[in-house]
Amino acid sequence: MKRLSALLVLFTGYVITGFAQQRTVETAIIKSATTISFPQNINRNAGGDEDGGAGFGAAGGMESKSTVYVKGDMIKTYNESDFGNTTVIIDKKNKKTTTLTEAMGRKTGFYSTEAEEAAMRQRMDSMRQARGQQENNPNNQAPETEIINSNETKKIAGYTCKKAVIQTKSRQGVITEAVVWYTPDFKMPPGYPVAGNTGGGFGRGMRGQRGGGFGISGLDKIDGFVMGYEVKRPNGFEMSMEVTKVTLNPAIEDKVFEIPKGFVVKPITEMRGQFEQGRRPNRNAGNN
Repeated sequence: MKRLSALLVLFTGYVITGFAQQRTVETAIIKSATTISFPQNINRNAGGDEDGGAGFGAAGGMESKSTVYVKGDMIKTYNESDFGNTTVIIDKKNKKTTTLTEAMGRKTGFYSTEAEEAAMRQRMDSMRQARGQQENNPNNQAPETEIINSNETKKIAGYTCKKAVIQTKSRQGVITEAVVWYTPDFKMPPGYPVAGNTGGGFGRGMRGQRGGGFGISGLDKIDGFVMGYEVKRPNGFEMSMEVTKVTLNPAIEDKVFEIPKGFVVKPITEMRGQFEQGRRPNRNAGNN
């Protein structure tokens, strides 16, 4: 009986430990590296995602490194690349996002509320719909996604990560896949970043990326924290991200989330014309 009781205690402890393994982390510093290869023939959308991601001006590629700070209601992403440095500060309590850009010797930025971002997305959706780009998707619905789990594992930044494949079906019926590596050991609270890097925005950003990734839907369905992913589009666009270091529950000073000196930061309402102008075709391009 004593041996049976000891076995029951051991089994109960094992079961409780198994259920308690995944931690919800509210303070963390996460570093990652991203590599992007652009297609040779770039048109409107380099990534080919459903959200109408930003296009890039030339074929080739780029590499970037990101550091993400998460503390309570504050999230900060600092992204470094050959094109410049970008900082995104998200204040979830006040529902405010500040985006700072440092490039070609200029330091600029804009801030926005969730309501302002939603209004701008609606305007852009209306413009795309008017051009016939959303005639089959009037409600801007997210594409269908399916998570296919695998027994394959690999070590990333000291964590044993599981493999999953996210299959996404576009409204045209085209199926694309993203290979995702995630650790089930911890996750972020609801509404926080689900991946180590999102192309510089690491969150809703301007377009409110569904699932928290750079044109990758379904990342929010992963039961854990995404430590890496690989994306290949039919048009030749390729992207891979991998977390290089994770520090959980570190001491992060509040000043980390302050706007550095030297930046000219304006409300997004003053920048709206620039964003919309950047999306309009140059009608006089062929007349020069």
